Formats: sequence, structure tokens, C-alpha cells
Amino acid sequence: MNLPPPNAETETSREWNAKRYASEARFVIDGGAPLLDLLAARPGERVLDLGSGTGALTRAIADAGARVVGLDASPAMLAEARAAHPDLDFRLGRGETLAFEHEFDAVFSNATLHWIHDAAAVVSGVRRALVPGGRFVAEFGGHGNVATVTAAVNHALDTLALPGVTRPFSPWYFPRLGAYASLLEAHGFDVRSAWSFPRPSAMPDRDGKSGIAAWLAIFARELMAELPAAAHGSFTRLVEDHARGALFRDGTWWIDYVRLRVVATPAL
Repeated sequence: MNLPPPNAETETSREWNAKRYASEARFVIDGGAPLLDLLAARPGERVLDLGSGTGALTRAIADAGARVVGLDASPAMLAEARAAHPDLDFRLGRGETLAFEHEFDAVFSNATLHWIHDAAAVVSGVRRALVPGGRFVAEFGGHGNVATVTAAVNHALDTLALPGVTRPFSPWYFPRLGAYASLLEAHGFDVRSAWSFPRPSAMPDRDGKSGIAAWLAIFARELMAELPAAAHGSFTRLVEDHARGALFRDGTWWIDYVRLRVVATPAL
């Protein structure tokens, strides 16, 4: 997981709540599990898990016999990962400032790259981190990801017009498939496979909050921190009302995820 540049290694109200993420957003980890089959880590390989989060997929890579390094920009996520997997190597670092030089047979990344706007810096760093013959296996949000949620959030912000709150809400990098494939090729990769697909994901109600309110608390935490506490209720209701027709089905909120998945190797 990546965050805007941190000013300390201490958790703030805008940091990830790692325990909440692990329990309430488990679908992100579970959705990335098929990516492990594409990675096909082999015993003895050196693998970088870029955006390792709470370490669940890092653990799976290690269990395949690979020597894995988990890298994450969130101190809270790292603390959770280190507590759960004390035998693994987790490090604080950002995807756009990778400093590895031809150290890894593979770079793996799930649900992280859409948080990093400097995609060219990420791709360049990944290319540099790989040994000749290595591979880059990644999945993240693609064009159209959470479009309905984003539209509902911006509708609510426009309606409330609260001073000092950033508008429009658009914190992510969701590229089109062709644009990202071209970016990889421009930075010395051969794209072996690339595809985009919808993956609606259930976000159940819990603790008296709607699923969409729970989603906002996790994935729009910076925006929620900007909003005055007194406005949280009206803001959430406006988002729910705007998104309900498209996203609420059979008593459950379904977040409109669209994923982009790529496998690429350094060009010879």
C-alpha cells in the first residue's frame, strides 16, 4: 500500500488502519490470490512484494520457497505484517523510489500501484530491480475502477460545498490497459499478457454502518479526515443515496472494482 509522502513513521488519522483493512477489506487480499499462480514463485528465487500490506500474500510467496522482501510505505501495515510474520523481511519504502539494482527474479504487486501517481518512476524502478530474465507480475485498479463510488463522493462534496475540503475527489491512478502496456514497453519491458476486467466486490454493512460507509472509512480515510466531524453523517447519506441504485443489490453494497493485471519481462 502506498500513501502520500509521510512526514514520520508514526500512525496518524490519515494512516492505514491495518487491522480494519485486514478484517473488513479482506476481499482485496483474496482477489489478489490468483496473481500468485501467475507469479509461480519457485524455491530459491528472490522476490520483491511491492506494497506488501499486512503480509498475507508475502507469506504465500515465502511458503512457495522463495526468498521474499515485503516493501510498504505504511508503518502501520508494516507493524501488522511484522507481528504476523516475524520470520519474513519487511521494509519501509516507496514504490516510486525503489533503490534495488538487479536483485530480484520477480517483482510482485497487488492492489498498490493505483496509489502511486508517478507510474513511470515505479516502472523504471521495477525494471532496474529485476535481474535479466526476471518478471513483473502486478494487479491494480484500472480505468473505471470505483467510478460510481467516486461520482457519488464528488456529488456529495459538491452538494455540501464545505470550505477547506479538497475537490474533486480523485486520489488514484487508474490507467487504461493500452496506456499502461505502452508505459511498460517504453521503460524496457516486453508485455507478455495484460488484461482488464470488472470485479464487483461485496462490502457488507457492519457495526451499524453501511458497507459503503465502511469502504469510505478505509479507502477514503484522508478525505474523511478533512471533513468536519459534524458533516460525516450528511456526507455519507448523500453518497449512499447517489450510489444506491447502481451498487446496492440483495441487501449488500457491491463496490464497482475494475482490475488491470499485467505480466511483463525485461526486454532483451
